[in-house]
Amino acid sequence: MGRVPQYSHSQRILAFCCILFLTGLFCHQLAFSGKILARGDTYNYFYPYWDARNQAFRQGELPLWTSELFMGAPLLANPQLGAFYPLNWLTLPFRAPAAITISILLHLTLAAAGACYLYRQAVSKSWLPALAAGLIYAFGGYIGAHLEQINQLQGLAWMPLLFALYHRALTGDRPARPGLLLALAWALQIFSGHTQTVFISGVGLGIYGLAFSAAGAGNRPAPIRALRRLALLAACFIGAMLLALPQLIPSFELMQTSNRGGGFNLQEATAFSLPPSMLARALLPSYDGQIFGEYVGTIGIIGLGLACWSMIANPLSYRRQGIWMLLAAAGMALALGRYNPLYLLLGELPGFNLFRVPARFLALLSLALALLAGIGIESLGRGGALGPSRKRQALAVAGIIAGLILLARFVLQPDERLIFGGASISSVGFGLWLGAAMLVIALLLARHRGIRAAAFISLCLELFLASLNMPYNDLAPPEVYLGQRFTISQLLAFGADEPAAGRSLSISQMFFDPSDITELRARFDRLGMDYAAQFHALDAVKKQEMLMPNLALTWGIPSVDGFGGGITPSYAYAQFSTLLQPEGGAPAVDGRLGERLAKPECLGACIPDLRWLIETDTRYLITDKVYDIWHDGISFDTALARFWRDVEQLDLSDGIGDEIRILHSAPFSAGGSPQRTPHGFYVTITDAANLGRILQNEDGILAVTLVNSRHPAIFQAIQPPPFELALSSAVKVYRQPIGRRAQLAAAVQFLPDSAAGDAAALQLLREGPAVVIHSETAPRYADLTDEGRVEILAYDQRRALLQVESPAPAYLILRDAWYPGWAATVNGEPTPIYRANLVFRALPVPAGASTVSFRFEPHSWRIALYGGAALWLIALSIWVWLRQRPSS
Repeated sequence: MGRVPQYSHSQRILAFCCILFLTGLFCHQLAFSGKILARGDTYNYFYPYWDARNQAFRQGELPLWTSELFMGAPLLANPQLGAFYPLNWLTLPFRAPAAITISILLHLTLAAAGACYLYRQAVSKSWLPALAAGLIYAFGGYIGAHLEQINQLQGLAWMPLLFALYHRALTGDRPARPGLLLALAWALQIFSGHTQTVFISGVGLGIYGLAFSAAGAGNRPAPIRALRRLALLAACFIGAMLLALPQLIPSFELMQTSNRGGGFNLQEATAFSLPPSMLARALLPSYDGQIFGEYVGTIGIIGLGLACWSMIANPLSYRRQGIWMLLAAAGMALALGRYNPLYLLLGELPGFNLFRVPARFLALLSLALALLAGIGIESLGRGGALGPSRKRQALAVAGIIAGLILLARFVLQPDERLIFGGASISSVGFGLWLGAAMLVIALLLARHRGIRAAAFISLCLELFLASLNMPYNDLAPPEVYLGQRFTISQLLAFGADEPAAGRSLSISQMFFDPSDITELRARFDRLGMDYAAQFHALDAVKKQEMLMPNLALTWGIPSVDGFGGGITPSYAYAQFSTLLQPEGGAPAVDGRLGERLAKPECLGACIPDLRWLIETDTRYLITDKVYDIWHDGISFDTALARFWRDVEQLDLSDGIGDEIRILHSAPFSAGGSPQRTPHGFYVTITDAANLGRILQNEDGILAVTLVNSRHPAIFQAIQPPPFELALSSAVKVYRQPIGRRAQLAAAVQFLPDSAAGDAAALQLLREGPAVVIHSETAPRYADLTDEGRVEILAYDQRRALLQVESPAPAYLILRDAWYPGWAATVNGEPTPIYRANLVFRALPVPAGASTVSFRFEPHSWRIALYGGAALWLIALSIWVWLRQRPSS
């Protein structure tokens, strides 16, 4: 390596300023345009959760629970919330879009600085190659494609620092101090909330430790060295787990109720493996459409060429290059998942069976290639005259790159559904690949003293050009998230005077256009947004209009549905969701029930039976108008078609017309002269006197519209009772007034609180009305009653106060999600809460008047919080002591 330069304070400052400049350059739109990310998990999942978390902290409370999603769900226990992650606390004053933007910029800087630090610790003290490694890791394709998963970005930002600290612990005479720092940093990665990244980091560190042992020197045999180094790693991880107890204990409690509690089967655990047909596209920058983000692993053609050069042109040093080559190979092999026979053996092991998307092991490939590319830059321009050997080595690098380009362009044809914005490679994109390849060869053969700086600048330019096609440059104005659409205003007004507002259920495949689409497009054009950005912005507006999938949480509107995306929703909710779907519906393991119900065979909306709407206190249904039928200038509202079969009488005295038009699926058996519509349905025109007979005798009615015969342009869609149309804009909001958030139950059946008991309860609920208590020890009374009165006096996220009057003992059913940590009192006396009908809460109340209080009091979490805080104080005190301890 030659002479090692001394550390220089000014050099460190200059390097950090360079990293800050690169962060601002690559994220210039996100940082300076005032626009926000409005797509992917950022919009669908993280914005609502971050707003809920930050609002709770600003009010001086822990974000423990929400009643807006899944009929109630824990917040703090969900690790993806990142409630205990200190860097998230910096964003508390801001709304979610600004907070996540700040976090993205902060963690890109951390990722680049961490990779730079890793290079200087594990490879060389040279600054420029170290900066190149940081540049490639932070601004390459892998992290760029995962900016939308903010907690994954946060975890990835810590990964290089974990490797650097582990390397220091392996090479130093006294590993205690770097080992403690490794435990602290690893705990912070756990707090960031992406558990799979923590696991991938652990696998990578284990491979690094084994490889380092094989390459090391010493008196002990390699297996002994490997065991000692793995034991050190295990000790650091145990320390990290202890420090992360405030998050791990509530998350473990949540895991016990989760549909992921038992892990995935092999088919699920290998979902989203990297297909071999995507291999070349994964390693090359994309200029023609964004490929599926989980399959992006590019470091640019120049970076790839430099990485190959470091492996080919230099005499092999195992510690300097071989370890990173091994890590790169391991990352690629594991990313192949089900296409790798070895992974089929690993996929059923603990740890591997807890996660999907093996393609995320590309993180190890990305980090290893970044380090190898840094070595490649460092080896540029060395030696004397340009000899045949060097030319052959450059030719070998050219052959590798040319092979990848030819495979991507002419041989491997990936599934077009995995490439967005263009399935084929354009001549421009192909030309850019070829130009970058020729530039690599020129860099490898050049002998100028400034060739390393030229290589660094070329890396920046190529990665910057490739970044322009990354998702984080498809930005939208803030109002697509912060703006209050009319649907939201209407639902907030409906629930303003109720202690516990009725729930909503949104059903749509998002194929409709907003009613103000012309104005929106004009504004987007003025902002200079391209087609892709406008597409995602309009999609975001539609989700606001529909309150999908998690936006009910943003606005404080309770919903039956939600988007889990991790260890929520609960296993019980997933099973219960099958009752709300057509027969044969699969459990909604990630939520998004509204998308499952938006089926063409139901004319766009498979609305659950009225029984289940009442059971879940769903009083508002939100649908679009895509499947409404127009005939002769008259609109027929088909969303509630299934409910017409139970209607026998209809009062139209308050209607605005005198002519009734009925849309039906087959000709009526008697009466009327049906007209066949182009949609395959029939329309019959009748009057009020004949309508009652038709309703009583005919099935297949899809919609009823009242028309003014003198002015046919004036018409009114009629809803089957008990529904009423509360809003009609680009979407429709239906209201049904029968709400039962809490009620008394008499005919109670008791089943075990087990998987078998849940299956039996599910069957009972399918067969008809039933109340099931999931406990064999719950008190049983001879004369239960459901005659009585229940009034909700107060209700918020963590408390519910009810007044009950009952002539005899009864079970009170509160249709909020059951979860450990909820406690109840009846007339001031503690009373156990039982799970009822799979998902709800129940408790016994005596005869007479009773005051019932529910309160969310997770005592075990407080113990974990205080214990974790104490451990952090101890760990930091030990670190200060080790820092002040003499070196000898």
